[in-house]
Amino acid sequence: MSGASGPAIRPAAPADAARLAEIFNQGVEDRVATFETRLAEAEDAARWISEDVVVVMERDGEVAGWAKAGPYSDRDHYYDGVREATMYVAREARRQGLGRELLGALAGAAREAGAHKLVGKIFTSNEPSIALVRGLGWREVGVHLRHGKLDGEWKDVLVVEKLLGDEVGEPMLSSR
Repeated sequence: MSGASGPAIRPAAPADAARLAEIFNQGVEDRVATFETRLAEAEDAARWISEDVVVVMERDGEVAGWAKAGPYSDRDHYYDGVREATMYVAREARRQGLGRELLGALAGAAREAGAHKLVGKIFTSNEPSIALVRGLGWREVGVHLRHGKLDGEWKDVLVVEKLLGDEVGEPMLSSR
């Protein structure tokens, strides 16, 4: 088809909810990126859109991927400005550079929303996602061993973080 539009990143809209759930469900089914085993409904995605920072990558008029910065903890007063990043790309659009653009856009949108840091957890077996965050300058914090079970098997997760904004510098370590 000629005249196809290139990729565009924008904030998620309520009308995107069904497609976000569909892409999320592909991730659940593939078992490579989330401990979640329950498929999402459009109502779940609508809640993410209304409560979190969510950006979508639209390609040829259809959402091909999305990323969100949700609460790091239910104790937001302790972790004000820290958001947990998650990202899902449709199967047919994976390994085409969308993730790089999505995470970059998410960082900007999260910063605009008041975040100073994004954190993430990646299965240690998910080499493409680990390579992606490394390439984007995310810092590897460490590995949570046996962090959870998926389909009866223990999974380890790599914890990563990305500081946002002009205040980014060397970590302040206590001298204990």
